[in-house]
Amino acid sequence: MKRLEPLAVPPSYFDRYESIRTSKHLDVRNRLAAIRTDMIAQYHAYAEAARDSRLQTLLANARCAGLSADLRSCYSGTTNQLRRLKADIEQAQPRRLLQFCPMCATTLPSTFDHYLPTERFPEFSVFALNIVSCCSICNSTKRDDWLDVAGVRQYLHAFTDEIADADFLTVQLYEQADLRGVGAVFRLERPQGIPAGDWNLLASHFSRLRLVERYDKLGNDEIVGILADSRVFIETGGRDARAFVIGQAADRLQAHGRNYWRAVLMQAMALHPNFLTWVAEG
Repeated sequence: MKRLEPLAVPPSYFDRYESIRTSKHLDVRNRLAAIRTDMIAQYHAYAEAARDSRLQTLLANARCAGLSADLRSCYSGTTNQLRRLKADIEQAQPRRLLQFCPMCATTLPSTFDHYLPTERFPEFSVFALNIVSCCSICNSTKRDDWLDVAGVRQYLHAFTDEIADADFLTVQLYEQADLRGVGAVFRLERPQGIPAGDWNLLASHFSRLRLVERYDKLGNDEIVGILADSRVFIETGGRDARAFVIGQAADRLQAHGRNYWRAVLMQAMALHPNFLTWVAEG
């Protein structure tokens, strides 16, 4: 799991919004021009709140709310400027990072999520920091439910929240003797040194998106694939299957982050004392 790269400036995020606004019909452009000062203020407020990890304190703007339909049409309407914004967000990411959804790391990011819901914050409909490339499962799960009943954020912000540089995702392997197979159970464990607030947000993100359960469900097929790749490696002249899998894990950790679940599983399998037996038995 890695933090996404924000878009480089210039052009500024507000300039990108303006380019989309100017593509709208004249009556919409004129109405939105009347709240230009409010929009600039809200863009600045979002950036500062995100930087200080206090997005939950951000207040909606009444004048912007009054033009909710116009602001939201900047995103719902298909324009070249909006397509360019989405493409730029994706192209700003390091190679392979968006191979999987940044919210779950399990499937292809095929849609975009608004971190702050546009129903409450229409002014951020095309604000680049508020638009996250993700998979449809995470998008439909999160929906507008970004705060809990106490007003605390429940999901990591893919662009601005720091991901703890520590091992917090672990996996336990178990052998299924009757089925001649190997299984895996993932766990989230809090390492020392992570502040309570940061840990609670991370744990909530995993819980709300049911990530551990999703990793457990996908784990068995992943194990089969790891063992199959290892056998092919040996059959084609490779000598050290354990080093091969460790190298594959290191490559994926580099691309997707320290707690990328597939890499965590690869490492655990390669270091297990029975790994070579599993490879040989097929």
